Amino acid sequence: MSGASLEASGERSAAVHSNAGIISTGPGTTFYTAPAVRLPPAQTVAGPRGPSNHNLPRPPNALFVGRDDDLKRLGTALAAERPLSTQIVVGLGGVGKTSLTLQYAHRHRARYTTVWWITADSPDAITAGLAALTSRLLPDLAAPATTNALAEWAITWFQTHPGWLVVFDNADDPSHLAPVIGQLDTGHHLITSRRTAGWHHLAQPVRLDTLHPDDATELLTRTAGPYATVESRDAAALAAELGHLPLALEQAGAYINNHGISCGAYLERLRRYPARMFATAYAGSTDRRTIARVWRVTLSTIADRDPLAAEILSTLAWLAPDRLPQDLLAGFGDPLAVDDALALLAGYSMITKMPPHLRVHRLVQAVARTADPADPLRTEEAILAARERAARVLLDGLPEGASIEVPQWARWRSLRPHIEAFMELTPPADDTADVVRLLHALSRFLLDQGHVAQAAAFSERALAGGERLLGPDNPGTLTSRNHLGNIYRAAGDLGRAIPLYESTVADRERVLGPDHPDTLSTRNYLANAYRDSGRVTWSIPLYERTLADRERVLGPDHMDTFLSRNNLASGYRDAGDLGRAVPLFEATSADAERVLGDNHPRTLLFRNNLATAYEAAGDLERALPLYERTVADRERQLGHAHPDTLTSRNNLAGALQETGATGLERAVGLYERTLAESELVLGLEHPRTLLVRNNLADALSQSGECERAVATWESVLADSERVLGSDHPDTLLVRGNLAAGLLERSETGAAGGREAGGVADRERAVALWESVIGDARRVLGDDHPDTLLARSNLARAHRSAEATASVLADCVRVLGPGHPRTLTTRRDLARAHRAAGELPEAIAVCERAVRDSTRELGDDHRLTRTMRGELASLRRKLVTMVTPYGPGASHRVVRTAD
Repeated sequence: MSGASLEASGERSAAVHSNAGIISTGPGTTFYTAPAVRLPPAQTVAGPRGPSNHNLPRPPNALFVGRDDDLKRLGTALAAERPLSTQIVVGLGGVGKTSLTLQYAHRHRARYTTVWWITADSPDAITAGLAALTSRLLPDLAAPATTNALAEWAITWFQTHPGWLVVFDNADDPSHLAPVIGQLDTGHHLITSRRTAGWHHLAQPVRLDTLHPDDATELLTRTAGPYATVESRDAAALAAELGHLPLALEQAGAYINNHGISCGAYLERLRRYPARMFATAYAGSTDRRTIARVWRVTLSTIADRDPLAAEILSTLAWLAPDRLPQDLLAGFGDPLAVDDALALLAGYSMITKMPPHLRVHRLVQAVARTADPADPLRTEEAILAARERAARVLLDGLPEGASIEVPQWARWRSLRPHIEAFMELTPPADDTADVVRLLHALSRFLLDQGHVAQAAAFSERALAGGERLLGPDNPGTLTSRNHLGNIYRAAGDLGRAIPLYESTVADRERVLGPDHPDTLSTRNYLANAYRDSGRVTWSIPLYERTLADRERVLGPDHMDTFLSRNNLASGYRDAGDLGRAVPLFEATSADAERVLGDNHPRTLLFRNNLATAYEAAGDLERALPLYERTVADRERQLGHAHPDTLTSRNNLAGALQETGATGLERAVGLYERTLAESELVLGLEHPRTLLVRNNLADALSQSGECERAVATWESVLADSERVLGSDHPDTLLVRGNLAAGLLERSETGAAGGREAGGVADRERAVALWESVIGDARRVLGDDHPDTLLARSNLARAHRSAEATASVLADCVRVLGPGHPRTLTTRRDLARAHRAAGELPEAIAVCERAVRDSTRELGDDHRLTRTMRGELASLRRKLVTMVTPYGPGASHRVVRTAD
């Protein structure tokens, strides 16, 4: 600096940067003229030595964990043999950029002649940081000089003293650093910044991510001290809630330590009082940074530069943090403006762009959706507006169309976590009409995917919101009630499904009229539920009435009319009335081909169900070719892994089981292929997948692979109980089949020297059947066909003619004398008499069974042929049973057209 430094005091005084003399500005003025100061040449001044060769702001962090690999990368990038090197560490505020850099500087301080730390968040701060070096080196001479002069001298000093490290911490703008770094080429530069873009002319930035979950938990527990000695899962849960962000972990740990609470208690406070917890620094801390303070500045900067970016971020805060479909933002307007906004957010590490997805740190989201009176961008009104935008964004992003088709599954699966996150963050009392529509839509998809428990929860919430917002008689509310009934029915909860359907039918008749298509639809669903409950005498009249009304209102060739005819035929089939079921299935299939075409999905559905009727009638000569044709057509039209194709292939395998050894071998292969594709397409836990596994076990048992069959049933039962619940009809079915498999193994095993194991298997089989009977009576009722089947199986296990006769009487009363279940039970009674040595009784029962089966099913039905053979055997006075008691028949997938 040249010239004298001048200070003036008094009224009307003046300060002049440079003056050759003295001026007077009024009476009372006093003057002090400082001596002219010349700073010595920079190259002649030695640098700081020994322990004082740095100005690092803090000692190394004793709690530094999880960054060893990052430190190694810095050490490699800033190798000693490189005289000039620049390394830039970027990342989210609070991720630990400063801590990492500070740790590196302390560990490698001995490698450098000088280590100088500069806060670089503004040009003035950079200038001040450089000037501070001059003040350190020239404490007596620097005071009179200007800050700019001191900074210029420091630059010259760095130029003439190689081997230094300069840290530019929290740099906000690359252009602020470029002029300085351009002049310093004899040492290492280490830069930290929240901005990820704009550094390419200096160096390739290295992104610092959050801590590994294990390291995050360790940091939290070490910071929290003895108060974190609760179960480790509490600390891990809190670390996950904080997004494994180091600053948040240290802030939480210090709070826990200071307040003497547990990790679980802190997590509860964080969820109840987020604004306060984000803003609280612990007492005695020298670092007053908190998550709220660190990000408030960034959020304000973003909003100033681009309000759209702030609006987008506040909207994304209500969704899941990972794999956010970027196309959800299409509704925000001009695509280029949206791209610019996303670039700005990514530039400040508020989001990560992973095309076609975005990722937002969960703690950024938490802060962005938490109202803060100190932040004008996060008022209560702004937070609520962002939540409403998020609901609309999700609603607009849903696939189009009233039905959920397979090509839409990928989109639904990508949106599901975000809708679920939104619902978890939104109190049900705050649900708007948009939120109710979202809930209803997601529950439909979840039902389609077999997630009945989750579907029920969302549907119940949608119904409550609809009744509150629209009223109980609004058509939309009635639709929600109908849909919830569908979910209860799919869950096997007929005790709730049937009353809900009944009330919805009554209300739709009153509000919409008895002939409204929605009224007829609910009546059809109610008939389905009656049929599921075993009340075929209730379901068939309702099917018949609905069919007549649909033919009158919609016409005989309407799609809904076809569905009613199909369902009525299914009711006849389940009632054992194959004389009416088969012709009606045939007529429906023919009419669908005429109206819809051979390859329409509904035509293929009706053809599949016609094949099931042929199979039930024992007419495999017509059933098998029709199954084969339907499988081929569905593979061609829908794809080999479409759920409907899998259903047809499963049904074909079931029919092949009945054709002997050759067909059985092919059936096992078909089941295995169907299972593999079902697991891939539907998932391991989808109800249809579980059903195919059950059927595969049955085929394995029939093939003599008893061990594999039992092991498969064991695993299916465990999964069914976990996924569907212990009371679901499918779970009861699998439990009964496992019992049958154990009984068969006990009989075949005993012959092979497994007497002890055989006794254990038999005892467990009996216990399983007893539990099935108890649960079936409670869930389905005493007269449900599945309850009767379980009772029949238990009687067979005991070889009790008396118990079998009791079941037979109930079958005759409930199902009728000609129902296949009744005929099978009569055959079992004959076998029980034979096992007891009561041949006259066995012959009499078997003769009646042959007569009834011939009359109801025909001479060529497999059951008729089987019983005729057993009757001949009895008449030849053969005491040995023809066939051992084996597992019950496979429960096959027959898709009901709802």
